[in-house]
Amino acid sequence: MHILAIHGSPREGGNTEILLDSLIEGALSAGAKVEKVPLYQLKFSPCIECGECDHLGECVLRDDMDRLYESYLNTDVLVVATPIFFYSHTSYVQAFFERFQAFWARKYRLGQQHPLNKTPKGILLALGATKGKKLFEGLVRSFKFVMDAGWGVYVGGLFFREIDKKGDILSRQEALEKARSLGRDLVLKPEEEWDLDRSSSP
Repeated sequence: MHILAIHGSPREGGNTEILLDSLIEGALSAGAKVEKVPLYQLKFSPCIECGECDHLGECVLRDDMDRLYESYLNTDVLVVATPIFFYSHTSYVQAFFERFQAFWARKYRLGQQHPLNKTPKGILLALGATKGKKLFEGLVRSFKFVMDAGWGVYVGGLFFREIDKKGDILSRQEALEKARSLGRDLVLKPEEEWDLDRSSSP
């Protein structure tokens, strides 16, 4: 089991990272191989809509996304952790998502299959400061299309409201334990038994 864990917050050591680290802890304890990637540490561009990937099947931009493309193709589970900014994900996550256009071109323009015949599973970890209804709906909708472009499928997420100030998540030990338990289950249980919110409008 290979897990690619994307830390999409611009803040180091904040609530999002603490939650993600709990999932990673559980997964490692069950024997998974985990690659954690803090996007804010990378140097990469959003899509520039040049159209070159339509016939090349790969992105012409040469930056830190190169290794993330390789990591994604080798992963079984992609976990994206992000705080909610204006009812959506962070700009780091948006840029990461946009670069899946190269995979979309391979799949839908060029008719190529996943090179390793994998169907990666996509999972979201998201935190919001408000009580807002449908707070995570936009994030879920976007990620579904991203996973489809990458020959994968979105399977659900863990979503927590009313977490705002740095460290607030530490008072929500049940949330951290849920993430830790999910990390173990990714390795030890079949996908249908993973304890996820599978709603399209959480």
